[in-house]
Amino acid sequence: MESVRDHPVTIAKSANATGKTHAAARIAIWFYKVFNECQVYTAAAPPESNLKKLLWGEVGSIAESHPKVFKGDGLKSLHIERSAQRFITGVTIPMSGSAAQREAKFSGKHSPHLLFLVDEGDAVPDEVYRGIESCMSGGHARLLVMFNPRAEAGEVHRMERNGRANVVHLSAFNHPNVTTGKDQIPGAVTREATIRRVNEWCRPLAPGEQANSECFELPSFLSGLTAKSQSGHEYPPLKPGWYKIMEPAFSYMVLGRYPAQGNTQLISKDWISKARARWDLYVSEYGEIAPRHTSAVMGLDVGEFGTDANVACFRYGGYIERLIAWSGVDTVKTGDRAIAEYRGRDISRVNVDATGIGAGVAPHMQRGSCSAHPVKVASSPTEAVELGEFKILRDQLWWACREWLRTDKGAMLPPDELLIEELATPTYEVIDGKIRIMKKDTMKELLKRSPDRADALCLTFATPDLLFPNL
Repeated sequence: MESVRDHPVTIAKSANATGKTHAAARIAIWFYKVFNECQVYTAAAPPESNLKKLLWGEVGSIAESHPKVFKGDGLKSLHIERSAQRFITGVTIPMSGSAAQREAKFSGKHSPHLLFLVDEGDAVPDEVYRGIESCMSGGHARLLVMFNPRAEAGEVHRMERNGRANVVHLSAFNHPNVTTGKDQIPGAVTREATIRRVNEWCRPLAPGEQANSECFELPSFLSGLTAKSQSGHEYPPLKPGWYKIMEPAFSYMVLGRYPAQGNTQLISKDWISKARARWDLYVSEYGEIAPRHTSAVMGLDVGEFGTDANVACFRYGGYIERLIAWSGVDTVKTGDRAIAEYRGRDISRVNVDATGIGAGVAPHMQRGSCSAHPVKVASSPTEAVELGEFKILRDQLWWACREWLRTDKGAMLPPDELLIEELATPTYEVIDGKIRIMKKDTMKELLKRSPDRADALCLTFATPDLLFPNL
């Protein structure tokens, strides 16, 4: 609450059931009652029930409990109004439509006092924040974003990383229910649940094992305490000292922080950082010009739906141009644009995503005299590695990209925020000797978009022996 009072932008990174929505509802009403001319806009990630049941469930409860405070106010569903210039309202985020339409829904708000509250903010599309930012150019404007930090991606993460917001951490270890062992706030996180999660999702460090970013020190007030499992089994008393987090959910559900990169992270942030630094060093000396006497492999990821983009990636050995993206799902138009990009460069081949609508793009490019080859990422892989076989070809291509970044000292990545987020997102697992990369649908859920740029880069690793296995 003090952060919203004192800072234009506040990010509340919260563990589960620590009371962030409870506090946000009171901030909204405080702002509405303090300023005579004010507009308070509340939003939550889709579906609309998140807004109605969570944030407005709290706002409605306050209004019902304190009728004198709201005497003379108009009370409607998702709306409280004193006048046309003074109100709290709920704004739904459409799940369909274009990015421009979502941005426009949050643009054009003007008042001497503005407050935006966004719940489940990590799942809100980036364009919503662009719309809000356009309203915060003058006057007394505030933005509060609340979320459980599951993945280091998206506009909210970039606000934090770039120092554009004041960050408040809400950990279960600091909640009065957990610190006292009494349910002072009914319905909030309990000490029992917290102890159970420590037992189930963490382990004490072994003798001589060093603590790292995947570890935490057990609060002294929990040392020696026990809890029962959900099946009724009693755990042994918690040992004091440091613990290693074995389940990433513990980080965001209990500590209110992003999960650390574990052993199953596909691509290390360190590899990405080094590849970025090499690109900057190369460009400072040669400019954004591809290496001479080196032809490119073009990867073309074809957008499937209105929110997906067509993305072209050009890799000249280790050097990658800035990626090119355009919208539209028409096969001919996509192919024509790709042909134009192809003809302006020295390209040895184009590897085209041939899933769904993309199946028609490679043949169209071939008719345009391009060396275009369809790649069906759901087909069988063509090779294995020491760790095991791959489940599908997509897994093989992502692994090839990983090994390029890990081992190639000439690997260079352009300054592309979206590409870097996408490369740093997936994990992998080995099941029955087969390597599986995080599913694309899971990546979409974490990123709130399709990983089109990373997919385009991975397509450049489809080699001739893979494309022509019978030769």
